[in-house]
Amino acid sequence: MIYFATFMVRRICLFSEDMASFFRGITPKYIILTGCLFALLFAFFSNEVYHPDEHFQILEYAHMKLFGTPVPAELPWKYVLMMRPGLQPMIAYGLGWLLDAGGIYSPYLLFSLLHVLSGALSIVSVLAFYRAVRGTLSGPSEEKWLLLLSFFLWFMVYLHVRFSSETFSGNLLLLLVSVYLSYGQRERKRPFVWGAGMGLLAGAAFISRYQVGFALFGFGLWLLVFARRWRLLAGLALGGAAMLGVGVLVDYWLYGTWTCSPVNYLRENILNSHIDKFGIKPWYFYLSDTVSKGFVVYGLAILAATCWFFVRNPKHIITWTIVPFLLAHQLVGHKELRFLFPVLPFIPFFAVLLARDLPQRLLRNRIVRLVGVLAVVLNFALIVYNVIPIKNTDIFFYRMMDDYCRGKERVCVLNVKDEPTYYSYGEFMIGPRVVTARFYMPRNMELRLAGSISELEREARRLRRTCPDVFILSGDERLPEHTALPVEKVAWNPYPKWIIRYFNFNDWVSLSIRRKNLYKVGASAGGK
Repeated sequence: MIYFATFMVRRICLFSEDMASFFRGITPKYIILTGCLFALLFAFFSNEVYHPDEHFQILEYAHMKLFGTPVPAELPWKYVLMMRPGLQPMIAYGLGWLLDAGGIYSPYLLFSLLHVLSGALSIVSVLAFYRAVRGTLSGPSEEKWLLLLSFFLWFMVYLHVRFSSETFSGNLLLLLVSVYLSYGQRERKRPFVWGAGMGLLAGAAFISRYQVGFALFGFGLWLLVFARRWRLLAGLALGGAAMLGVGVLVDYWLYGTWTCSPVNYLRENILNSHIDKFGIKPWYFYLSDTVSKGFVVYGLAILAATCWFFVRNPKHIITWTIVPFLLAHQLVGHKELRFLFPVLPFIPFFAVLLARDLPQRLLRNRIVRLVGVLAVVLNFALIVYNVIPIKNTDIFFYRMMDDYCRGKERVCVLNVKDEPTYYSYGEFMIGPRVVTARFYMPRNMELRLAGSISELEREARRLRRTCPDVFILSGDERLPEHTALPVEKVAWNPYPKWIIRYFNFNDWVSLSIRRKNLYKVGASAGGK
């Protein structure tokens, strides 16, 4: 056993040396081209959202403006209280309008194109930051590591294509810092124009995600303390004000009335404490969650690199930008790791600088090299996992319903309001309400929500008299035994038959869909 372990360590060390030789042979241009292609391909393969907000507060809003559904009463509570910015829903609406005008609209195509758009913005921000900090790096090796980590680190690959407010605002924040660093390296001509451009970026980041305002506060404070370039600051203020005006206009487009969404957000989430209803986390949550969800080795590296950068560079503009952002989120009781995603694009830079300061003999240590090789293998495995389409049961179900509804005049789907399904869920933030998902719903499909199972049965009988295709969505796996309706369960599973046949240990393939059952109502339910 000891011999085998020693043999494996030696083989891994040799493999790491081969990797190092390959790394020395590639060029930054090759990494950039490969990274761009990889990001855009990943955008098409990725078919899920990280958090429901990414769907319900962008895609459903856009669908409402395009086709009139869902109606405002079916949208999440943040729409009712006018708390969500309208910039990203308007972008999704504009792209969807173009597809619909061209006769090629599909929710799946729109979703993929939004991911491509987000991936393209990520590429632009990464390259802008690379050009801005390249002069501070110690040679080609660090330049290549910065590009490799920015394009191929698994959580960066995953987040680059998310059309979420966290990713969108994070890319704009990275661009803002990059533009200023690039400006500082030039002859400083036309400071007002440069400032106006930075103001537009800062304002766009803010109206994408209001919490980024804490980072912008730190950015502006650094300029006041260390730069004091008044023409630059004047341009920054003007550009920011212009973009805030754009934010007011897109919010009017979204809500149909004049409002100030940032003030609404502050009032409802902070003053009225609605955000605390989602749960209060302990002070160490961000530390522990970064380690656990970062698969320990990546999480520890993120924490170490970030803290090391702050300690070594206390007067750096990036430190002054990020620290207020982190402190503000630390002070809020409700914490989610996604709230910190806007600062993740800076992590590859922090990691490169940390590696520079580590003793070279430590980096050549066999154990360290072993951990490095294992991290590379795990990184590849996580990238592959994140593009496996069958793990997203929601999309599989939507496509299945699309196939079934195609060519039919009318399909009716019923479920009880209190039961969460693929198309609806109950919400109780500002009183009981039912939020519905219409974005992926076929246009010839009608969703009916019943207050109770008895009401659902009566509605099913009534509909069955005129509609041959009536379905029930239910969390009850034994519904045929618990209802007088003649129903037949529709067998479906997102996994290929060979996985179900050979690898379905303890019926794990049914876990994700066990509470999402589809039943077809028989013709005899209609009666006379």
